[in-house]
Amino acid sequence: MLNAAIAIKRVSVLADVAVQGRFGADKGAPGVTLSVRHPMSIVTVIARKDKTEALGQALSAAYGISLPAVGESTGKNGLALHWCGADQYFAVAEDKGEGELYRDLKARLEGLASSSEQSHGRVIIRVFGPKARALLAKGTPVDLHPSAFGPGKSAMTQMAHIGVHLVQTDAGTFELSVFRGFAENFWEWLTEQAEEYGYQVL
Repeated sequence: MLNAAIAIKRVSVLADVAVQGRFGADKGAPGVTLSVRHPMSIVTVIARKDKTEALGQALSAAYGISLPAVGESTGKNGLALHWCGADQYFAVAEDKGEGELYRDLKARLEGLASSSEQSHGRVIIRVFGPKARALLAKGTPVDLHPSAFGPGKSAMTQMAHIGVHLVQTDAGTFELSVFRGFAENFWEWLTEQAEEYGYQVL
């Protein structure tokens, strides 16, 4: 009998939909660039009652990262923390291996927070380019003017009737996190709205 190692590879739910190429208006440089960040480690961290301050201290000691204020994001050494509700945060990092970030957070934050693995349940789409802000403004009531929503800002919102976690990571780049089950519908809406600007998928 042959002994063969079984390799399991994570595949994005958008693998067959987010096809690389240039689409929409074809005059000049594309106004928007889209890419799917995959694979990613995503963990929801919810502070327990009266433990928010202690949680912040534990995160600082363990990762050198501060707890973000309402509507903010923080990050250091490849780990980002995004506010996503009252005493609730998304911890996001490049894929660290199956469940590794979750297990590490759970162990380090024991008694201070409840952690929930979301890596298979959410999809992160990166949007950047000169028309990125205009594109996203089509779908959200969040004020995306640079004076109101700039780098390091974080918001829970809706686009196309789909719940979206929105983060601006730098001056021209946004990241949108949606539940896996809505990812294809959201991608369809996003690309349709981007056609007038011309867009490319990486």
